[in-house]
Amino acid sequence: METGSKESKVYLRVSITIIVCVVIAILITSSILYVNFQSILMKHEYETNLDKMESEEAQRLQLSNIALNTLYQIYNDISITKLLTFPKINPIEASAAFLQLRYYLVTIPNVDSIYVYNMKNNRIYDVSNESELIRPWNADYYTKSNFYDSSAVAMIENCTDYIPFIAVPRYYQVNNNTTKCVYTYMMYDIFKNSNQRNVIMLNLESEYLFQTEKSVDTSAISLVVDKTGKVIYSNSEDFKVLDNVKDEFDYENIINKEKSGYFLTKINGMKSVVIYTHMDKYGWRDISIINYNELLSQVNKLQSITILMTILIACIGLVVAFICSFRLSAPIRVMSSNIKTLQREKRQTETITKRIKLKELLESGGLENGGKLINGADMLAILGIPFTENHKLVLLSINVDNYQYLLETSNSQIISTYKFAAVNILNELLGESVYSYCLDMSLDKSLLFIVTGCNESIETIDAHIKHMQRLVNEYFQVSMSIAFSNFEEDPNKIYHQYEQIEEISSRSIFWENGSIIHFSDMKINEVENYDYPENKEKQLMECLTHGKAKEAEEIYLTIVTETYHYPIVIYNMVISRLIFMISNVVNLIMKNSSIQSLTSSIILTNLLQEFDTIEERNEKIRELFVQIQKDQENKRNDKLSQIIVDINLQIEKEFANPLLSIEIIAEEVGMSVAYICRIYKQYTGSTINETLLNKRMEQARKLLTESSLSVSIISEKVGFTSSSYFYRAFKKVNGVTPNEYRRKTPGIS
Repeated sequence: METGSKESKVYLRVSITIIVCVVIAILITSSILYVNFQSILMKHEYETNLDKMESEEAQRLQLSNIALNTLYQIYNDISITKLLTFPKINPIEASAAFLQLRYYLVTIPNVDSIYVYNMKNNRIYDVSNESELIRPWNADYYTKSNFYDSSAVAMIENCTDYIPFIAVPRYYQVNNNTTKCVYTYMMYDIFKNSNQRNVIMLNLESEYLFQTEKSVDTSAISLVVDKTGKVIYSNSEDFKVLDNVKDEFDYENIINKEKSGYFLTKINGMKSVVIYTHMDKYGWRDISIINYNELLSQVNKLQSITILMTILIACIGLVVAFICSFRLSAPIRVMSSNIKTLQREKRQTETITKRIKLKELLESGGLENGGKLINGADMLAILGIPFTENHKLVLLSINVDNYQYLLETSNSQIISTYKFAAVNILNELLGESVYSYCLDMSLDKSLLFIVTGCNESIETIDAHIKHMQRLVNEYFQVSMSIAFSNFEEDPNKIYHQYEQIEEISSRSIFWENGSIIHFSDMKINEVENYDYPENKEKQLMECLTHGKAKEAEEIYLTIVTETYHYPIVIYNMVISRLIFMISNVVNLIMKNSSIQSLTSSIILTNLLQEFDTIEERNEKIRELFVQIQKDQENKRNDKLSQIIVDINLQIEKEFANPLLSIEIIAEEVGMSVAYICRIYKQYTGSTINETLLNKRMEQARKLLTESSLSVSIISEKVGFTSSSYFYRAFKKVNGVTPNEYRRKTPGIS
């Protein structure tokens, strides 16, 4: 009980202390307010209005930047540029330009109109929000003499007097009884010397830049004034746009001020407070005029302010409580964040699992691991695609052309982005009446399931696909090839359609980049009907052996072209057999020819890689035949090449012999030292000693990385009689010592 009593007393003392402090604070604050009410009230009103005015100024600048960006886009729009600069423009281009102008008209709110003036044909093209309501829209053009907006005509005629990208307030006659104020952003050809320019004018209503509504209350007037004192905006009937405030009050107190401030003056015989902001980048200032007598009436609200201060103290307590509870709830937020992460990962896993299952079902003909068969209707239900008897199903394979090149020059994420963009564009073009689902089959291929109405034609979808290909190629410089299955009204044929797509894809080497392949257009002969032309193969081998590249190419193309209308397995079999035969020819040439024939071997190796198109492989074959012809010519014309081969063989065989020298090599090949040195340098670009040293260094590097032998033993094994000379030679050739090379290179240490 005593403990509870002590705690109660403590709480009581704390409460009394808080109450006393609050009362004292309120009394002190009230006293200060009563004694200094005028200065405090003035400063309070100034700060309150200044914050609001600066906020409106910042918002106005932001909106102005949006309008300027839109004007810049209009100026650089290809369709509108034709309207702006071409002396003559056909109706289709004009229609496209007006359509673009209409698009820009609705891009930002409160746009009154857009004018495009072409100085070459003296035409003013007009797109206006009000034109359909007040006057019939002229879908063609106006001339300056009959254009209804005379103030715009004056600006066009004197466009060089206006700075581009700065809003110009002006009035124009809407009809006989109505005059409207708009704010015009103008852009014209800057680099022309004449006063006449091509001009684009973006006319905005005042509600766009100035959100303050018109007010009839003269106790609070909002103005925007430029550096000359001209009114840019006013919410009062006492001040009109384009009036000069110098005639209304002492504007000289503002002109030379760089920062914001306020002062007292008389306006229309009434004492008023004028609050102004700093000058913005357009030379505009926001000015607020407040009736001083109305301002003094706020003194009567001091009691309310006192109450508000008490509420403020309570709010501070609430804020403190919120902060404490916020900190205490930190572990709960962490737990919630972890749960959201797990849920996101779960969704991603489910998506991946679903795609893997769909791939397996397609590849297995709808048969699950448990032996259950999923029919086509169930497959479409899994995809979430509705299908009725009035629908048709078609499968599309979207393939990225030049995939290997893109993979080497970019990354897989960018390639996925290309496919995603292509699918989205195609879905937009097909419209909402067409249902689709995209399934990524590999990094370079996506499978698109499309359900259309029975009246949808193949030609229409082809047109949309060509449009998509053109857009993707234009914006991403990427080519897309499309494979079509047959259209089917029976959903159970979906697996058969997938087999059609696979058959087309297997023949992708025959495609040209950007092709659209329909399975119905493919005519493939039976495998049993193919007869390999062995006699032509013999002719090809004979031509290659005798170095007849052109004749060999013609025979090769004749053999290969016959396989184009058979299943891809026939083409692959023929290519494999031909490459094997050509390889035998190249090996035979290498045995009986100089080192220059190694080029044929390099080209032959490249033939084993995958090619995007048949033209690329045929071009490589042609290069190989030309190289074989050159090798044969070298064999006949260059008898000295064998000497180079003998020297290289001698170096390859005896490089580990420390006594090996040019004299010994010359003796082995039966030539003089001076002669073999001269021809070796002439035909290889290196001296015999350089080749010998490079061979020894190559073997030394191999032993350093693949064995644990000491450096001295390695120097002996590669033909050096002195370890110190080996050190110097190794460092000169490789830039590091043998020990440093061994440490830096992965291998045996």
